Amino acid sequence: MRIMKRTVSALKTFGTRFSDDRRGNVAMMFALALPPMMLMTLGGVDIARVSTVRMNVQDALDAATLAAARSQYTDNPRINAVGLAALQANLAPYGDVTLDTTQTNFRLNTATGAVEADAKVNVRALVANIFLPPYGQFFDDQLPANAHSEVLRSNNRIEVALVIDNTGSMDGAKLTNTKTAAIDLINRLEAADGRSIEQDAIKISLVPFSMTVRVAQGGTNTPPSFMSNADTHTGGGAWNSGSNPYSAFDTAVGRFTLFGRLNTTWGGCVESRPQPYDIRDTAPSSGTQATMFVPYFAPDEPDRADYPNHSTWQNWQYEGNDYLDDGRPGSNANSPFANTAARTTEWFARVRSVSRYSTTPRNTLNTGFGPNRGCDLQPIIRLTDNYTALRTAVNNMIASGNTNVPLGTMWGWHTLSPNAPFGDGRPYGTERLKKIIIIMTDGANVMSDTTSPNDSTYNGLGYIWQNRLGIVSGNDTTRRTRMDNRFDHATAATEDMCGNMKDKDIEVYTVAVQVDSTAQTLLRRCATDTDHYFPVDSAAGIGAAFDRIAGAIENLRISR
Repeated sequence: MRIMKRTVSALKTFGTRFSDDRRGNVAMMFALALPPMMLMTLGGVDIARVSTVRMNVQDALDAATLAAARSQYTDNPRINAVGLAALQANLAPYGDVTLDTTQTNFRLNTATGAVEADAKVNVRALVANIFLPPYGQFFDDQLPANAHSEVLRSNNRIEVALVIDNTGSMDGAKLTNTKTAAIDLINRLEAADGRSIEQDAIKISLVPFSMTVRVAQGGTNTPPSFMSNADTHTGGGAWNSGSNPYSAFDTAVGRFTLFGRLNTTWGGCVESRPQPYDIRDTAPSSGTQATMFVPYFAPDEPDRADYPNHSTWQNWQYEGNDYLDDGRPGSNANSPFANTAARTTEWFARVRSVSRYSTTPRNTLNTGFGPNRGCDLQPIIRLTDNYTALRTAVNNMIASGNTNVPLGTMWGWHTLSPNAPFGDGRPYGTERLKKIIIIMTDGANVMSDTTSPNDSTYNGLGYIWQNRLGIVSGNDTTRRTRMDNRFDHATAATEDMCGNMKDKDIEVYTVAVQVDSTAQTLLRRCATDTDHYFPVDSAAGIGAAFDRIAGAIENLRISR
């Protein structure tokens, strides 16, 4: 302002000197030249100011176009309404700028998928209308400024697997907040799908997990194409301490067959495949039985009442899943067995006995009692754009069981994979395709150590003595480490599940809710990078983590 005053003062002085000059020609020529000279000199101030305003208007228009592109609308009138409202709000701080709404519009280019916008504003002149009123009025005291913007609605195809912890520790606020956050994410991606010019631009799968995963609704004893009756492998076949020490049964009878003998059906849950297929998306093949999937089947526990004086089996941990009569003699003696080895032998003779599965169950079999005990999860929702079904499934999730993050994650990967068991995912490497997995958990991997000869509770890894973790015993810490290592090994170049997924260009997000430092390190390491890892200190923070992930997935950008 001081410079302007000095300039004006100098011009006035200069003008006075020339007006006093009686040499007529000079005065006349200068009088004619002075207005254009002042217009050019002082108008430059306005022109420079318009240039600055234009940059502000461009920023405001870019933000408004982004808002219009993020809306769920595909018709131009509503896209225009959203854009205009946002632009007017963005320009509100600039009191000397007037938006010309008749020459401002937002519209969708259906050929490119971009929301395009053009805006015109008028900037009030500061110099010309003060010092050169005729010239300022010629421009109506306003100088025009234009801006153009485009926001490309993402034309990537996106496949997202939501892998969500449904274990008992999630009960209460954590599960409630997780449901809300997951539904909000689904809603945002549904809106993004609606904005896309691509068919089936976004598909989502849902994998609730605990100590197992329910891959189907169940209700059948006919094995799906990707499953085996498990009469020869993974806990099947006839037990033999030398040749087959890891079988759950003493006779080669398949698990679907045993469900039928009990006059009940498979509940839809599965066990993990044996190593190395537990961390690979290798397609199941009957020619390689270890690649086939095996039904979850919780064996009947030994009869408690057969030994009244030793009803707790010498204080061994007893889970209470005793749904069949063992069909073996008991004893009322104080010491029915000579020693611990004899008791253990008798215990396993009952656990492995297949013949008892032809008897009548003690009570009604359900997910709390019988071979499907613990299979009470919401079933997987395969990759789909049926967002209503996804929301319903999320709302139906319950909290139950222990934590097996590798098994849940593996089935999240299966839903994205182009390979069987589902084959719903597009081929790896497809142009403009993003495969994303979101893993949310609040706990540590666990395969509980018990005091009974089973040495563990039954879960998606069977019993510990079945060697699914490469060990047949060990304390809780040892078992957790084994499970963690299958998920993401601390040693570089060691095969693990997270590394295998990343090798397929799957983008990995992890959300760690109130977990210990070991689990934090594990989940941070599994994520694609630190920006894909979200540590959450309380149930209240779950929504914010999912919100940030949803924003990243929407992947909108200003193109120019």
